[in-house]
Amino acid sequence: MIMRSYLCGFVLILILYPSFLSAQINVVILKKEFRNDKTGFEAAWENVKTGDDFFAGKGVWYGSAYDEYIKAMVYNNSNPELNYKIGAAALFSDRKDEAVTCLQRAYELKSDVAEDILLLIGRALQYSGRFSEAVEKLNEYLGSSVKKSGENIALAEKCIEECNSAMNITRDTARISITNMGSNINSNADEYSELFSADGQTIFYASRRELFTRSNSSYPDSKFDENILFSNLYNGAWEPSMTAGKHLTTNYCEAPLYLSRSGDQLYLYTGYENDGDIEFSEKKKGQWKAPERIPYKINTSGSESSFTFAPSEQEIYFVSNGIKKGMGGKDIYFIRRISDRKWSEPQNAGPAVNTPFDEESVRFSKLGDTLWFSSKGHNTIGGFDIFFSVKDQSGMWSNAVNAGYPINTQWDDLFYYPSPVDDSAFYFATNRSGGFGGLDIYHGRLLPPESEPIVQLSPLKRDTVVIRDTVIIVKDVQPPVVEQPEDPGFYLTGKVTDSESGEPVLAKIDVIEIATNKTVATTASSDIDGTYRAKLPSKQSYYVDFRSTGFLSDMKRINIPETYARETYNFDIALIKVRVGKKVVLNNILFETGKSILTKSSFTELDRLLQILEENPLMRIEISGHTDNTGSLSLNLKLSEDRARAVVEYLVQKGVDSSRLEFKGFGPNQPVADNSTSAGRAMNRRVEFKILEF
Repeated sequence: MIMRSYLCGFVLILILYPSFLSAQINVVILKKEFRNDKTGFEAAWENVKTGDDFFAGKGVWYGSAYDEYIKAMVYNNSNPELNYKIGAAALFSDRKDEAVTCLQRAYELKSDVAEDILLLIGRALQYSGRFSEAVEKLNEYLGSSVKKSGENIALAEKCIEECNSAMNITRDTARISITNMGSNINSNADEYSELFSADGQTIFYASRRELFTRSNSSYPDSKFDENILFSNLYNGAWEPSMTAGKHLTTNYCEAPLYLSRSGDQLYLYTGYENDGDIEFSEKKKGQWKAPERIPYKINTSGSESSFTFAPSEQEIYFVSNGIKKGMGGKDIYFIRRISDRKWSEPQNAGPAVNTPFDEESVRFSKLGDTLWFSSKGHNTIGGFDIFFSVKDQSGMWSNAVNAGYPINTQWDDLFYYPSPVDDSAFYFATNRSGGFGGLDIYHGRLLPPESEPIVQLSPLKRDTVVIRDTVIIVKDVQPPVVEQPEDPGFYLTGKVTDSESGEPVLAKIDVIEIATNKTVATTASSDIDGTYRAKLPSKQSYYVDFRSTGFLSDMKRINIPETYARETYNFDIALIKVRVGKKVVLNNILFETGKSILTKSSFTELDRLLQILEENPLMRIEISGHTDNTGSLSLNLKLSEDRARAVVEYLVQKGVDSSRLEFKGFGPNQPVADNSTSAGRAMNRRVEFKILEF
């Protein structure tokens, strides 16, 4: 009987639920303390309430909570509880490196905003790579008198160890290039557990993206189920990924673990057996068959989440938390072939590789003398790190060695896979910043020393990088030259300012894809310098909607051609502050020649004015029409008044109360430019609105 346990093997259990999430402090944003002005409060409070609902949902919903809280922050950025919850939501989602600013601001505004504020600041500083500052805050937390759970004390102590390891390990750096594998492989969901065919032309991997409307999201982290995707290499580039077939793409969880050399047997994790078991699928007539139980006695009532044959095929290594007398968490185990049909009982791989913490993603080097795996123990510098252990002549594994920076970071780094065709290349998965979202799969390559070819490294000397079957041992490399991971994204950047003073404006910014009318990015500009940064899915046309309390909202269209060469597109905007007496020119309000009949091209701008009135229900305005000085004064006065009336009638037809609208025609009497030029006359022919009440 199949037990539908709805478990996803790696990400769900090991990465996305750090131990302190269950003990998260429930900080309450009080309505009376959040309110600081009548204008914009109701909308902002709705954002707070929606954000609180998402925050309570935990898991993937922290990202949605962050988006809602950021909108509320446009109204009030000085509420300590809101700043705390924005920082916490960022820390528990894919925005970890954005958590520091708000958490520190919350602490400055109210040092006792939450019992764990110093713990969260320390954790956020660690994710930002500010290790010494993180240690200081974490020690301050441990030495404080606030109530602490044993879980949080253990977490703080572990983070301090990681930061100290990071400061030591990052002093020595290998010359390695690291590149995101791109949008044909990665998505805004998690991608990981990559495998390659023997010729390196096909990649299989797990993804938690939404594939179908029936995709299952009934997991504690609210993400979609794991599915197996594959892609082929064509002309040096990976083709868009496809599912691996109906039997490997169910409404439950499957992840690829090991591909036979012949490419016709795929061992996989299945989340619908017990707490997750290893099964295998055979490829016949080009199709993967339904997974079957493996003949090896390694599955337990617990979770088995990693599996690999040694290159000799005389040993199988796997990861389990269901075998008694383990060292703690998930451990690496192995079985040995005794005869053609008989294998040994599982044995623990021992303290050289296993720790009281979780181990995961075990794999062999091509020659089998090196075991690659990830661990939260040993001298990790944050989350999971990639380690290797080398087998000595007696067959024992040496103590695990951290693969070093920049392979390992303060983020999670797992699933190291040596390239099957290039000894200087490898692949791995990481959720470090700069990716598409969640875990992404990256390609790494060992670079030769600057201006020096790779030579045979014998005899060994100090200050060398030793390569043994793709094992990288870093020892006092000088100088530490690092090629940072390339950021695969395309970004919209810019600055939001006050049109009158030029001062920075804190604004909520939505980027809307014109083709689908979907919001593809939401961010906020800095209240310090007005700058903003939003990641875009591609180079195309967008509407960018800017909103800030006390300013008129504004929406602009930007057109980014596919041939645009740079990886950032800059767009600055000055918002108009709302105040009585302020006049605003309505651009692109066009009429039929000599008439007061609006053209269809005017409707976009008029609908923007309609939106402003809807956002500010107490606002009363005067619509004014203006002409140049060509022709009869009396006709121009009548024409300008008729055109102003036409705008009012359009707004009333759209539902605006007529008591909120007045209109006047000024003809040529209020020019804004010289009527002696055609350009000046064009500027004088305009429609404006003036704020009468607010």
